Amino acid sequence: MSKTWWLVLQAMRQVWFVASLYCVAAIMTALLGIMADPLIPDSLQDIIGRSAVNSLLTIIASSMLSVLVFSLNTLVQASTAAASNATPRAVGTLLQDRIAQSALSTFLGAFIFSLVGLIALNTSLYGGGGRMILFLVTIAVIVLIVVTMLRWINYLGHLGQVTKTISQVESAACPSMEHYRRAPYLHARPQKDKRPDGLVMVEHDQIGYLRFIDVPALDDIADRLEANIHVLERPGAFVTPGRHIAGIALPDDNAIDEETQKALRGAFTIGNARSYDQDPLYGLTVLSQIAMRALSPGINDPGTAIDVIGNLVRIMASGKKAEADVHHGRVFIPAIETDDFFDAAFTGISRDGADKVEVGLRLQHAFESLSLLPFAGYGEHARSYSAQALERARKMLDFENDIKRLEASARKGRLLP
Repeated sequence: MSKTWWLVLQAMRQVWFVASLYCVAAIMTALLGIMADPLIPDSLQDIIGRSAVNSLLTIIASSMLSVLVFSLNTLVQASTAAASNATPRAVGTLLQDRIAQSALSTFLGAFIFSLVGLIALNTSLYGGGGRMILFLVTIAVIVLIVVTMLRWINYLGHLGQVTKTISQVESAACPSMEHYRRAPYLHARPQKDKRPDGLVMVEHDQIGYLRFIDVPALDDIADRLEANIHVLERPGAFVTPGRHIAGIALPDDNAIDEETQKALRGAFTIGNARSYDQDPLYGLTVLSQIAMRALSPGINDPGTAIDVIGNLVRIMASGKKAEADVHHGRVFIPAIETDDFFDAAFTGISRDGADKVEVGLRLQHAFESLSLLPFAGYGEHARSYSAQALERARKMLDFENDIKRLEASARKGRLLP
């Protein structure tokens, strides 16, 4: 995916984009009656009176504004609840929820449609045929509003709850992991050996998280320079001036001009927050933070942490290992180490839940499940993190029988000798 399409995808996920589409559709639909007026037979033009359409549009205009304000307040409250009960990093997935966006957009679009229709009626832009078209479309809008409100009412019962937030984060993290399985190096070449010497280093002039790498753009630059580009940081890394993000292996001892450096920096998108798209570790980190908050003394909800461990296993098991297709042969990207996945998912939980035997047992079951997966290094790291979790528990648990239960669980899962 190029940077342009990625930016379009980011815009399509926002509330304003979907709402804008609904508003444009509402305006075009309201104006459809004016254009279709000559096509309606004269015998049908007097069936619908002006007052009937005007009354319906007035009701829609007055009610939809109230419903829209209520829905926005509900979404804000749900976002606040998700930030306080789960983690602030999960709010982005809530705002990108399609059901919530569809509800808000439908209410706003219906409000805009009624306003445009009332303006057109009161300025006598509609003839008899236009009023019939407007009446039929208004009935269709009412049906859409009723269906949307029923879905929205059913959805409000779960919005902002920790379980719903966890599910939304998992829904965003699983596609990212599946894409990583298909293209672990973003269709570039793997940086397996030691980084070559003599690279012309490139640093970014912004401070923030690396959200996206435009690998096709880097490959085009490498073709023009007849050089190889070695990416030094993967999406999710925190980038600052002075920290190199890429290095260019030029055929000669030539320097690159400022325009090329600007183009190179433009291929790396920096932002204030991480993105799920090219960062499979982000979803694991967010879920781990939800579990750690649940394990904090102020909340003390080990059941949520146990649920999160199951979600983490599902994410890490997502996708199927495939041969990495190389489409950009002049770009080299480092791998994500298997230890990074286990560290992002389980280090915080095993530390904060070391004094809770039920969390420890669930961790051992998770490590057993992960050790059976056919991904490189999963078995070795599952045993290593199982041993770490056991060592933490031995130092925190006072009841000897609890420690024996954890050790028995690890042995049963063939994680301990």
